[in-house]
Amino acid sequence: MNPITYCMNVHPGEDLESIGHAFETVTLPLRDALGVGGVFPVGLRFGTQAAKALRVPEAIRRMAGFMRRNRLATIGINGFPYGAFHGQTVKTQAYDPDWEDPRRAAYTRDLFYALSHLPGADLGNDQRLSVTTVPLAYNRGQGVTEAMLADLCGMALFLRKLEGFTGLRMCLALEPEPDCLLENTRTTIDFFERLWQFRDWNPAYRDLIGICFDTCHFAVGYEDPLNALRTLVSANVPVARIQASAAIELTPYTTADDLAPFLDAVYLHQTNRREDDASLTCFPDLTPEMLSQIVGRRGRIHFHVPLSWEGTGRLGSTRHALTPAFWRYVRAGGWPVEVEAYAYFVYPDYLRSRTLSESLLADLLWVRKQLGSV
Repeated sequence: MNPITYCMNVHPGEDLESIGHAFETVTLPLRDALGVGGVFPVGLRFGTQAAKALRVPEAIRRMAGFMRRNRLATIGINGFPYGAFHGQTVKTQAYDPDWEDPRRAAYTRDLFYALSHLPGADLGNDQRLSVTTVPLAYNRGQGVTEAMLADLCGMALFLRKLEGFTGLRMCLALEPEPDCLLENTRTTIDFFERLWQFRDWNPAYRDLIGICFDTCHFAVGYEDPLNALRTLVSANVPVARIQASAAIELTPYTTADDLAPFLDAVYLHQTNRREDDASLTCFPDLTPEMLSQIVGRRGRIHFHVPLSWEGTGRLGSTRHALTPAFWRYVRAGGWPVEVEAYAYFVYPDYLRSRTLSESLLADLLWVRKQLGSV
């Protein structure tokens, strides 16, 4: 069965001490609660401070030794948030620096250095360890620039050389998200076709730059996850990992009181209202001022809710889009599956009635059940 884990961006990952604390208090108890007798796969997350600290040989040796002693092996690293990702306003800063800023490439190289020195999960011959990253940039109308394309070609060359030195098969995985330069199936395929025609691109790089497929992100845009994933694979876009998550789904009965607990000052919650003709009216964030424009209407909100939660009746979840056919396709593809739950600390109180460990365990068991039943 596909490796199943959770993304450690739900923990503060700004320094090595906080990462060690997360291992001890959540990751290892989860490994035991799941009854994993062998190696437990983990989806790491290092902010830029932690990534730089791991350039010190003794630091990376200590982390690698801890992981080996505790039967942990990584499917890859979340390299999306560059800096602090919890406890302060993030919003559009989550995408900065973007792929036009040389700091993004430098940070990503540090992550691949760490990945090449840590125990890697056995993903089989068809899969690569991956570092996920921003979908180029938040869309401010700048479009995909030549500087972005050049930096990604440079990263592919770096990965090809690193593979030659280490023998490790690794991939950079862009993560499409609403309101970004890569936001849906169409924009993602268009980008890759342009990248593959760029002057610095080498066909030998084909498996080195791909995507992380987040089911919540595609659902927000009303794309069926199975159809979207099939379309991307048919277009020869490499898929490095699946992030399993669900978005909020509005019903005609949703009220402002239902949504008020989901208003938060930390993360960006792109929102789509679905019109009677199936077109979408897009809002850049979920704010008090826009509630009157979406209540009583159908729509979806980029707010990662637990997979173990099916909704309240008036307020739904896009979990229903993760059908047995979707899981059958994922299982056949062999992709590692990572539960995305970074919003846990801004959940409404009723969704935090369980501890973080209990919530993650419920989601991981739900994914395991879906994959095991197809």
